[in-house]
Amino acid sequence: MVQKNLATPARGRPRSFDTDAVLDKVRDTFWRYGYAGTSMDQLSAATGLHKPSLYGAFGDKKKLYLAALDNYLADVRAEFAEAFAVPDLFDSLKAMTEWSIDKFMGKDEAGTGCFMMHTAMPEASEDPDISRAVRESMDSLDRALVRRFEKAIEAGQICADADPQALAMVMVANHYEIAGRARAGYGRAELQALADRTLALVKVMAGAAGGQERA
Repeated sequence: MVQKNLATPARGRPRSFDTDAVLDKVRDTFWRYGYAGTSMDQLSAATGLHKPSLYGAFGDKKKLYLAALDNYLADVRAEFAEAFAVPDLFDSLKAMTEWSIDKFMGKDEAGTGCFMMHTAMPEASEDPDISRAVRESMDSLDRALVRRFEKAIEAGQICADADPQALAMVMVANHYEIAGRARAGYGRAELQALADRTLALVKVMAGAAGGQERA
């Protein structure tokens, strides 16, 4: 089970709201307006909670944002962990890209992109806390993919001298490229074509490294 690092509950009366449901509404509000463009008044209206309740439960605007970001990233890690558990490497990677396309296209194929990329990246250069959250997320995905490719080598699914870090880099780049293009208005078919070409490239890199052919 993925543990979500939510804000420490304030002492006093028990909360009368569902924390995850509130953070989902907070996330959607930041996603729509961006971090800088979102006010506490908007967050209060979206959640149906008075500002003192939000402050008391989560702290200031940044802490509320970071809690929503942490919730979002925990869900992403859980989805990728499920994809990476698929025994066949390329079925596993295909599951990853399909999830990315579905997530970043969003409801009604609106092309919402990635919550972290859309809201955190513009702030990361100026805010060390947000920068740290972004870097930790990126590093976590890097490590998970490297380990997935290492397991494929151990299982004999790709050649022994394939480079897990280089292969992981290609998949990470594809993941964020899908996010950016979805946000820019590219359609599902275009994103799927990008994913398919990336997987074909990974197969070549994994199977032909060192002049060996994939078994």
